[in-house]
Amino acid sequence: MGTADFGAGPTQLVGFEDPFVATYTDDGALRWVRRFRGRQATVAGVVVDGNDGIAVVGHYARGPLEAGDLVLEEPERDDPVVASSDIFVLALDRDGAPRWMHRLGGGGFDRGGLVAVGPGNDVVVAGHSAGRLTLARFAADGTPRFSTDVGTLNGLDDEIIHGLAVDLHGDILVAGSFSDNADLGGGAILGLKGNQAWVAKYSGEDGAHLWSRHFGTPRDLGSSGGDLAKALIVDEHGDVLVAGQFAQGADLGEGPFDDILRGAFLMKLAGEDGAIRWAKALPTFMVRSTSLSFAPDGRVALIASFGAPPDLGGGALDEPGTYVAIYEPDTGALVAQRRLVELGSEIGVSGRPAVSALDTKGHLSLVVTFSLQLPTGFGSLKSRGWTDILLAHLPL
Repeated sequence: MGTADFGAGPTQLVGFEDPFVATYTDDGALRWVRRFRGRQATVAGVVVDGNDGIAVVGHYARGPLEAGDLVLEEPERDDPVVASSDIFVLALDRDGAPRWMHRLGGGGFDRGGLVAVGPGNDVVVAGHSAGRLTLARFAADGTPRFSTDVGTLNGLDDEIIHGLAVDLHGDILVAGSFSDNADLGGGAILGLKGNQAWVAKYSGEDGAHLWSRHFGTPRDLGSSGGDLAKALIVDEHGDVLVAGQFAQGADLGEGPFDDILRGAFLMKLAGEDGAIRWAKALPTFMVRSTSLSFAPDGRVALIASFGAPPDLGGGALDEPGTYVAIYEPDTGALVAQRRLVELGSEIGVSGRPAVSALDTKGHLSLVVTFSLQLPTGFGSLKSRGWTDILLAHLPL
């Protein structure tokens, strides 16, 4: 909202609350930034395809959404006096020029979740529409392949969908959390309490349910107090790695964790049926953000911010903050761990969750928003706006 500087001088507001996309070189120089006109628009996910094209998913409300010459009409309303929102999917070329844009959803409140790239640079989207899990797939040129509602989910908007990936066959893996009861596409799940983590696989042809798994503590621990799947990646064999947080009593497949109050988890599931290959409990009191990547050597990298000292598998550590831990993909054994001292201890402590990933060179990219002041290893950063964005690119 308002004027923003992404590294090359101020860019003016073009709507009221504008979505934007910015790209940077490996040394942090701004390549380009594009702002698109919205009345109330939010980007929820972004992905880069094999041709350096970019796909963006989000949601918008209270007016049309404009990207260059592409325009989506104001969202439909079930009730003319009550605002609603729709999901948008926007594709850009490598220079940021809009290529195509589509709208998903109905007359209620619809939220864009995440976006991924499949075979042939197809664009796959997972969102939720008025309590329904929505999947859609588009060809690289924007031609719709399918759009379907595959189940029902209740919970906080920003926790329902936290992981999305497409395997080599084009099938779709989704992870997140739901509250109490749900239907992930395989039938009603009843009689549960509180937040439950879930993982499901759907056909890349039509979104049909293939398998699903959920797990969590049997007690209701209140908002965000239970079990959440926060990240998901798929390996070259189609197996699924999932990370998130759990609470005391949760069962990851090998019995409940009754002796651990809270923690992070990392687990591997078989791609063909969701069977658990291995699962690790990582004790800590507070998990702020969680990301997963593959290291260049094929091992699994967990990048997470903790508000209390964690145990990543090698014994309890001394300080909160952001850590990178490397694990063997076949067994889950810890190989190495490192605290990112460059980021200080505040990320993960003061409500500053980060989004991060490793690139093919083993460098870590991290994005985190902050207000007022953020102490880091580079010095104390002071916000020049209401909210600023820190983009960091670090060798490991």
